Amino acid sequence: MANTHRAPKQWCLTKIETETTYNGKKKTRFGPNRGFLNDGEDVAEANRRTREQKVSMLELMLGQIANYCPVISRNTIVKNSTSIENIWQTIRLHYGFQSTGAHFIDFAAIHFEPNERPEDLYQRIMAFVEDNLLRRDTQITHHGGAIEEDEEMTPSLENFVVLTWLRLIHTDLPKLVKQRYGTELRSRTLSSIKPEVSQALDSLLEELRNSEDAKVMRAATSNFPAKSKFVHEEKLKLSYPRSIKSCPLCKATGRPDRHFLSKCSFLPNSDRKYMVKARQIAGILDNSDDELSDVEVDNVSKPMHSVNRVQVRQSPYLDVFHTHYNTRLTIDSGATGNMLRASAAKRMGIEIKSSSQSAHQADGSSPLKVIGEVHTNFTRDGRELHFEGLVVETLDVDILAGIPFMEKNDISIRPAKRQVILVRRAHVLRAPAQFTTIWPGDFLEMQLPSDICSTDDTFAIEPRLESHVSSMHAGKDSNVWPPPNFITSVAGRIRIPNLTQEPHSLRRNEHFCQIRSTYVPECISDAVESTENIDKINHPRLTNHSESVKIDPDNLLSQELKVKFRDTVKSFDDVFDPYFKGYNGAAGPFQARVNMGPVQPLQRKGRVPQYSRNQLVELQQKFDELEAIGVFKRPEDIGVSVEYVNPSFLVKKPNGGFR
Repeated sequence: MANTHRAPKQWCLTKIETETTYNGKKKTRFGPNRGFLNDGEDVAEANRRTREQKVSMLELMLGQIANYCPVISRNTIVKNSTSIENIWQTIRLHYGFQSTGAHFIDFAAIHFEPNERPEDLYQRIMAFVEDNLLRRDTQITHHGGAIEEDEEMTPSLENFVVLTWLRLIHTDLPKLVKQRYGTELRSRTLSSIKPEVSQALDSLLEELRNSEDAKVMRAATSNFPAKSKFVHEEKLKLSYPRSIKSCPLCKATGRPDRHFLSKCSFLPNSDRKYMVKARQIAGILDNSDDELSDVEVDNVSKPMHSVNRVQVRQSPYLDVFHTHYNTRLTIDSGATGNMLRASAAKRMGIEIKSSSQSAHQADGSSPLKVIGEVHTNFTRDGRELHFEGLVVETLDVDILAGIPFMEKNDISIRPAKRQVILVRRAHVLRAPAQFTTIWPGDFLEMQLPSDICSTDDTFAIEPRLESHVSSMHAGKDSNVWPPPNFITSVAGRIRIPNLTQEPHSLRRNEHFCQIRSTYVPECISDAVESTENIDKINHPRLTNHSESVKIDPDNLLSQELKVKFRDTVKSFDDVFDPYFKGYNGAAGPFQARVNMGPVQPLQRKGRVPQYSRNQLVELQQKFDELEAIGVFKRPEDIGVSVEYVNPSFLVKKPNGGFR
């Protein structure tokens, strides 16, 4: 490249110049060779470059950077930049996140987004804090002094980041972490246990959701007698409650909301003009009311009549029995929990158990004093209503039944009709409107009632013994139709097959069977005596535990093989000991079975018809009677392993009683 002799560009010095501005002008494109010099003799000749070559290579590199940043003017990067850091600051300035003191205030705008993972939120907070650490190459000063060295993340700052992360996820999460990890925090910092908190974050949030307070607010209104007032010629002055300044727009977006909506700077002009117009109209109406109040009235005293404009209706309720006490259940479909007044629980003799839960009214700040919790049943018209609730000291009703009670007992309300609807457990199915005959192998399709067929499910079907079909086969259990069984609905309809050898005729609209909803009972093990009350159990000791082992019951082996098998079993005699060392037998003996043979039928869950409590007790008594006379045996008593479960029904006899 030929050397050119060009006079350097001149610029005027201002009254205030710094070393930064002076060197910056020298390194820009408008400076002579951007401050580069020719390499001297100390550089090898092969690597020696002139200042023009250096400028050409620099501008080539800056041109490549400008190609990847088309949103910024090319001359800004190629000609006006003084360093790589200057280019980064230009990019930051363009996108609005340049390193300034005001950028740190945007930390208050960080929130936990709905579809964001907690770990992503932590990375956002950490990246924001690291980006706002002070560095030497920035022009930000601290207390008037320049930054001499780059700032690093300190342990206290890391703790602050983790604490902010927990608070943004859930406001009560820091308190729960302090309680759960109190032992670790005695000797470790909060940021050091962050990995453990991240792994247990789902369980911590689930615990917070489960421990949310049951909120209920009982509204009570009282009509106070109107006081007599004398009206004279003076104006009537109305007092209005003082409004609290709060802007709903700013409150929803997290901005400061201590101002009225009409004063909000984010309110569009069209809406502001509409509000001003509405306020002027309201002012005219208020002035007209004041003018009317100026009219002279008689000196005779007249009472001021008051009108309650807010309608109040009594909450729906159910009158029920608890043992021999009658009480009232007030149903509140807006309550998230069930409540029982302490005095009512003591009056009815209901056992109160301790509870760690708390309760607040619907305002979220008025606490209710919780004494404990109860689990009991109430009775109405032969139907038991299960109640689980908290016992509180003060309540304006004896019993408050909320959503859990309504869901547990399948209760709904119709406020317009002032009705409380108790869903029936058994529903009678009627025959079609015309005379129908169901031949052997055929079926009858029936539509289920709408209140039990919201979703397809399994139902228990039972015959009506007083019907025409069942009376024809009285005493013939094999021909009773339809037999007690489980049946599954499809699209709210069921099909009842005729699997007998005889046709069955149904009269029009005849009650020939009934169906019930079913449920899967919980398997609760029988309570055993506490091991603390058992001092020692002495088990009988056999001479050889292996004597109970049967070898070749079908007599297929030779005598010599039998002897070898017996000797081998005796050598492992301790294996067949029914009692384990160190076990006191409080839970019964341990038994193990191995099922071998043909393929067993598919297992299915044991279902029970949704009988009332009295019918379940009657069903259990029938099982006890049959077990006492030897009809039924427990599987473990006869060495049977249960693989398939058939349902049992309680069928009413024509002459009374059940079978």
